[in-house]
Amino acid sequence: MADTDKKPKDTKEAVKTEKEGKPQQAGSKISILTWAIMAVVVVLFAGSGFMLGRLFAGPAQAQAEESMQEEAQQDARTEKKTVGDDTQKSNTNTWYYNDLESVVVNPDEPGATRYVRVGLTLEISSELTGMKASEIILAQKPLLINWLNLYFKSLTLGQMQNDKDIQRILSQICDAFNEILFPGAKPQIKRILIREFNIQ
Repeated sequence: MADTDKKPKDTKEAVKTEKEGKPQQAGSKISILTWAIMAVVVVLFAGSGFMLGRLFAGPAQAQAEESMQEEAQQDARTEKKTVGDDTQKSNTNTWYYNDLESVVVNPDEPGATRYVRVGLTLEISSELTGMKASEIILAQKPLLINWLNLYFKSLTLGQMQNDKDIQRILSQICDAFNEILFPGAKPQIKRILIREFNIQ
């Protein structure tokens, strides 16, 4: 009889132990499921935030990034050129300097994400040889690019709309470039020509 009494106790203890083990397994399954759901939610929020940022940034920012990449590639190509390739002699009275980098600037328009891309060609007097003109321009190129950036940054889109305004702008650039390149001397840049002028 003593044996029969022991069996039910052992069976009860075994059942009790099984019941205690199941809540622990169920609790661990719930915590893993909770972490998995949280990870999925974080990934979804991060992806939607990225997509909304790209959507609201608009095509203007993407175009500006593309144009800056193009400009960097163009700068790399122009640095490889020799000084002798920088100018072309069109006739006996003038030289043309075509390798001044284009500038990309946001004009003075509050709240607008528009930009202006300007490329210029310098018409230089024949009193300077092509080599001499190239040396002077290359030595002062950072100042010229800086001046162009600041100048176009100060203009509004309304000041760049018609032919009269463009002629005034080119005249002011010519005067400023002559002051930078030939201070206190006879101006050698006859005029500035537009190679590229885009407003986007």
